Amino acid sequence: MFFENFSLKGYSMYELKEIKEITKKMILLFDSPITMLSEKTGLSRPTVSKFFNGKTVKPSSTELLYELCFDLIEQKESKRRKINLDRLKTNSLEASNTSTMKKQTSMFLEH
Repeated sequence: MFFENFSLKGYSMYELKEIKEITKKMILLFDSPITMLSEKTGLSRPTVSKFFNGKTVKPSSTELLYELCFDLIEQKESKRRKINLDRLKTNSLEASNTSTMKKQTSMFLEH
C-alpha cells in the first residue's frame, strides 16, 4: 500500500531553500530574530532555533514562523523604501531651493 512508506514528518508547504533564504534575511535585518520570533509566536526558543537551522519542526510551526518572517521583512523593507523616498524628496527640494536661491542672487547682482 502507498501509505506504508509515506511520512508527513517535516512536511511543509515551504521548501528548505525558501526557509534558508528568509532566515538569512532575518539575521541580516534584526538583532535577535530567534528571541523576537519566540516572543511574538509563543513558540519555544529551541523550536524557533530548529527552524533557523533547517531542522524538522511541525508544519504548523514552520508556516507560522515563515509567514511572520515574511511579514516582518516586508515591513522593514517598506519602511526603508519610505525613508529612501523621503530622502529623495528632501534632496530634490534642497536642490530646487538652492537653484532658486542662485537665480535670485544672480538677478539681484545684475541689477
